[in-house]
Amino acid sequence: MQPRLGDLALHIARVSLCASGVGLAVRIESATLAAAFEGALFFASFALMHDVAHGALRLPRKANELALAFSAALMLMSGHALRLMHLRHHARPLAPDDAEGAPARLPLPRALLDAPLGALALRVEALRAAGPSGRRCQLAETALNLASLALLLASRRPALLAVAATATCLQLTMAVWAAHVPHNAPAWMLAAARRLAFTRSPIALSLGYHERHHRIPNLPCSRLALPSPDRT
Repeated sequence: MQPRLGDLALHIARVSLCASGVGLAVRIESATLAAAFEGALFFASFALMHDVAHGALRLPRKANELALAFSAALMLMSGHALRLMHLRHHARPLAPDDAEGAPARLPLPRALLDAPLGALALRVEALRAAGPSGRRCQLAETALNLASLALLLASRRPALLAVAATATCLQLTMAVWAAHVPHNAPAWMLAAARRLAFTRSPIALSLGYHERHHRIPNLPCSRLALPSPDRT
């Protein structure tokens, strides 16, 4: 099968634009702009990582592995850990052993309260569940995450501290916005997300068409709203 170059180009453009915004914000020392663009970069990187984790872009294996590691590194996360837990979620959605989906089974206040510790527990579970090769990848990626965070904090520059804080906050609340909300979204929220599908926003598409994603996980996020999605 041929790589889905159009979908890949869309991801690259989105990530590059957001990264450029972060760079500009750091250059002019605007912590507010840095936080805003870092938030956009986090979600753009998440969308890329998600498509790569499912092999939806049809990249060659080595390129797919590199894209997985790179996209997650932009979020200060381990791509191989995220993929392992996410594919388990798709295999048995909301089952007792679905650690990623566990927040969806909780009331929203409890999911918010448990989210930070849940983020750490998810990394530990991914490391435990991985084979030797996967464990080495996860450890290397985690070491890179910690080194990147340490460099951001050591800079003591407000804009870079805002980047670190934003990425950390989004990571520690991922259980809510990536797990609880998509599986418990009220009808009005789904309708609003679908009305915004024309923007090709990965947030709107992933929320509005979450059930379709579970039915066709190898379909790129940008194609979820298509009337006749490609099932191959």
